[in-house]
Amino acid sequence: MTFLGIWVRGLAMGAADAVPGVSGGTVAFLTGIYDRWLRVLTAVRPSLWQVFRAEGFRGLWRALDGEFVLPLLLGIGMSLLTLASLIKGWLDTVPERVWGFFFGLVIAMGVQLVLQIRNRVSGRDWGFFALGVLLALWIGLQSPQSASPDLWVWPFAGAMALSAMLLPGISGSFLLLLTGLYPALIAAVSGLDLPILSLFMLGGAVGILSMAHLLNWLLAHYEGPVLCLLTGVVFGALVRVWPWQGAAIDGSLVLLWPQGAEVLWPVALLLVGCVGSWCALAWSAKQHVEQS
Repeated sequence: MTFLGIWVRGLAMGAADAVPGVSGGTVAFLTGIYDRWLRVLTAVRPSLWQVFRAEGFRGLWRALDGEFVLPLLLGIGMSLLTLASLIKGWLDTVPERVWGFFFGLVIAMGVQLVLQIRNRVSGRDWGFFALGVLLALWIGLQSPQSASPDLWVWPFAGAMALSAMLLPGISGSFLLLLTGLYPALIAAVSGLDLPILSLFMLGGAVGILSMAHLLNWLLAHYEGPVLCLLTGVVFGALVRVWPWQGAAIDGSLVLLWPQGAEVLWPVALLLVGCVGSWCALAWSAKQHVEQS
């Protein structure tokens, strides 16, 4: 796989991680780099110090698959930094259009996930798919909180969000949205608030490395149920990115039905997101097969 190909996948993962309801792990899984990404994360352990002492930076580069990690992290970082300020502005001005586009992305990724895992799971595993849908619906219908967190909160937020971003199906941005931290984080990224971002990334590094080891074990022992559960979560998360939303008196989420001309742009962008995502994922899968 070329530097450019990995970098583009990193861009897509970063874009997905910025969207509530979509996961960078989903993109990694669908574009054929998930196993390699998981191997890199599980390679981060205390024994790396011995590798460094014996072989220096060259040994670390090989142990951590530097030819893969460097372009991937560059793509993720560039995408997050670029999209954060754009998403913040768009959500303030045209929220229904933004959520319509995201809704289409999630639909395309969900269908692609089903096609990817259908030959890797047994019939009884699909019960976990239903469980994942119900779980995501229950979480998604909770009332989003409003938070102006203290600095000590951000390492825990990073651990929660980045560990979730590793999972195909569960979005760290989605969890941040529910806890009321998503707007504050988007503002911190767009404004380059270094204290908040440093604490967030420190906690995130601990969270994602811990989750990588746990997920590696789960996939080794319970691959079918885990894949079905996480795929179900993707479809259940659609409730959170429904373009037309309101709030009840108690603050709970109310799904609305659009009226008149207000439906045109969100539906058009939904189709753009769905078709564009489908074509991009299909092209990536084809490239992965040709290079295998």
